[in-house]
Amino acid sequence: MKVQFNKSFFTLFLLLFFIKASAQTSLDKYTLEKCINYALDNNYGIRQINSEISESSYKTKEMQSKLLPQITGSGSIDRNLVIPTIILPGEIVGLPGEKLPIQNGTKNFLDFSARIEQVIYDPHLFQGIKIAKNNQELKQLRKSLTEEEMIYNVSYVFYEIISSEKEGTDVNIILSKQEELSKIIEQRIKEGVSRPIDLNRIQVNINNHKLKIKDLENLIFQKKNYLKTLIGFPVDETFEISYPSSDLNQTDDIFFTSTEHDYLELDILEKQKQIVSLQINQEKKNYLPTLSGLISGGYQFQSDELRITKDPWFSSVVVGFRLSVPIFDGFSKRNKIRQLQFQGDNLDFQIVEFKQNMLANEKNALKQLQTSLELINGQKHNLSLAEDNYGKTYMLYQQGLISITDVFDTEATLLNTKISYSKELINYKKNQIDLLKAQGKLKNISKR
Repeated sequence: MKVQFNKSFFTLFLLLFFIKASAQTSLDKYTLEKCINYALDNNYGIRQINSEISESSYKTKEMQSKLLPQITGSGSIDRNLVIPTIILPGEIVGLPGEKLPIQNGTKNFLDFSARIEQVIYDPHLFQGIKIAKNNQELKQLRKSLTEEEMIYNVSYVFYEIISSEKEGTDVNIILSKQEELSKIIEQRIKEGVSRPIDLNRIQVNINNHKLKIKDLENLIFQKKNYLKTLIGFPVDETFEISYPSSDLNQTDDIFFTSTEHDYLELDILEKQKQIVSLQINQEKKNYLPTLSGLISGGYQFQSDELRITKDPWFSSVVVGFRLSVPIFDGFSKRNKIRQLQFQGDNLDFQIVEFKQNMLANEKNALKQLQTSLELINGQKHNLSLAEDNYGKTYMLYQQGLISITDVFDTEATLLNTKISYSKELINYKKNQIDLLKAQGKLKNISKR
């Protein structure tokens, strides 16, 4: 009784273990959404642009730091091996017409000072801070655009893998049918009903299908590695994707007719134009004066003997303002402003062109999606006919009413129809991606 309990317990343990292992395997499979979310965190291009955004934030802080007091300190120690001589007029001592050489200074000279300068008015600097902030916002927009491009590429590669896997499944179905037929032919040869050449012909087909499956496996392997690099997944680790057949067959979530659009490329162009306008204002403000205040103080020590004592130290303090007024720069600022104005005009042309392209792309994508749906319905009908024809042909061959050639023909038709139908379903999903891209809604794929 005890032994029976232990066996039952052991069996239950193994069952739970395999259930857990199976669940873990299922959890490890990556859906399209999971691939995209993984890429948003690990894609190398996105990580690089995150670094650039951090860099631009410090660039803004660097510009803002110039508004704070700028404090500098300096010091020097000089030893005059030969004290310099200056020439003084003799009139100062009652010797008109004479030139008197006088040594000026001491052998030792120490100077320590500190200076504080504060910007009071500098329109060029104030405008530069605005430009830095807008450049930071531009980096953020470019990050969002990079994320959209990544979502588009990941989705396309993901569906390419699904397409190849589905084709492999279709070939396997036909392969299993041919292997069943091969066994029937072997039996018919023994009965003297079929010829050995029929068995050879079907064996050739079986071998060709096996080679096709090997080729598809290699193609899937390469595409998976490409997808790994896109999302930042370690290439040497196991990676499986998952896409339910029910989702693949959904074609009734039809056309995205919303009039709301969110074009990041347009936002980037408009932000660039805004930055150019700020740069023009910055150049114009270069015509204005700048004003800053300063406080400077220090100590000096002068003596022939280098003995640091309380005397002879001399202190100095300076408080003042510094005003800088631009007068003439050879038309440099005017020419710079004209360059920036032409850059703004070019951006206006790009904005108009982009809007036209997006309108055309949306119309094309919508038309392609509608056409794809019609093709799916047509291929679905063809598949139903091909399956019916193959079933009837298979029965007629078993009854000895038709030749093996007819079976091969209907079988090839069935395989091609299956593959065409599967590819059209994948094309429909790709066309949905194209339409989302044309409408600026690619991020809707990710539920973040």
